[in-house]
Amino acid sequence: MGEAPLEPSDERASSATPGEADYDRAVHDLTTRLEAAEVAATRFDDDWSRLETVAALYAARAQLTGDLQDYLRAEAALSRAFDLAREGSGPLLTRANLHFTLHRLDEASADLDRIERGVIVPDTTRLGVMQIRGDVAFHSGRYEEAERLHRQADESWASSSGAFRIAYDLWQTGRFEEAESWLTTSLGRVVGDADQGRAWTHLQMGLVDLDRGRWDEALAHYQAAREVFSGWWLVDEHIAEIHALRGDLTRAEIAYRAVVERTESPELMDALADVLIARGEEEEAATWRARAEAAFEAQLELLPEAAYGHALDHFLAYGDPARALELAEANHALRPGGEATVKLAQALLRSDRLADAQARIEEALASAYETAELHATAAEIYRAAGDSAAAAEQEAAARAIDPHSIAP
Repeated sequence: MGEAPLEPSDERASSATPGEADYDRAVHDLTTRLEAAEVAATRFDDDWSRLETVAALYAARAQLTGDLQDYLRAEAALSRAFDLAREGSGPLLTRANLHFTLHRLDEASADLDRIERGVIVPDTTRLGVMQIRGDVAFHSGRYEEAERLHRQADESWASSSGAFRIAYDLWQTGRFEEAESWLTTSLGRVVGDADQGRAWTHLQMGLVDLDRGRWDEALAHYQAAREVFSGWWLVDEHIAEIHALRGDLTRAEIAYRAVVERTESPELMDALADVLIARGEEEEAATWRARAEAAFEAQLELLPEAAYGHALDHFLAYGDPARALELAEANHALRPGGEATVKLAQALLRSDRLADAQARIEEALASAYETAELHATAAEIYRAAGDSAAAAEQEAAARAIDPHSIAP
């Protein structure tokens, strides 16, 4: 699956027009709260905590809608907050969380260090530090440390997000049944009427099944997510993916066109192009592919660290191998965990650097990281190197996780 999807706020939308989809109400509610928070920050212009609230709301809206501009707005609000704060203070944990969200692991760690140098650190802040340190450890490839920190944090305070972190550690290291158990725990811990949180957890359950090639089970979880939080494009696009995988191209095309129209997401433009190619509509597919590439380049210009991994998939599959390698190296430098290492190995192979690709994939194989994509990539590299026995072994390992991961 890749990186952990961002967690939604535990608060559900409470206003907007009756009859709207849950997603639309949530966006409306966040926007209303943002407007009020901006007014308060202007009125109390010597209080940096007001700007921290503004930043947190922009980040929450960005996570819900996928609008990268809101992350820039969150950064701007935090910058203004630190201008007001005295040396060594300010919204450090909020900034650390935003840095992590934007894949800036070093900057996140630096803010966590600043927090821990404080004279007085509240218990809730220490808990947040521990959780984010675990997140950073995971995406740095330190899986045992990540799981230890996440379990320690969950023992201190049992929460839905804490259970998810443990589930993700287990999921990405191949312990799927345990991961599913912790996701069930996470779902049970969602508080009150936070239906966005319930939908998000159902979505993760579906993604675990998707990673295992269990398309029917994945679809059932996606549909459950849609039932508890309607209108969320993120759920709709995953349902479209299942239609495409099943070969229901008409339904997939309709669904992808709808989410592309709503989001202008380059990833979904690529998915639509794939469906169109399968239907023989190559000319229109080429148009969408070009639009996707232009949109990815715009994202890379806007927020490069956050965009590297997403754009990389496009260039690996459809773009210039040299550009793919450039992005893979930049992505790996930021987050040198298993996922980024596998992508780097793929980019090296496509750039005809077989020995380097093999070295990288063996680095990933030696770690606790365990996905079908890891083994499928290893099989491709070993076959290119002429080691048919090793390739066959890796193909078997990939199929054991996801029977669809190796083409027949």
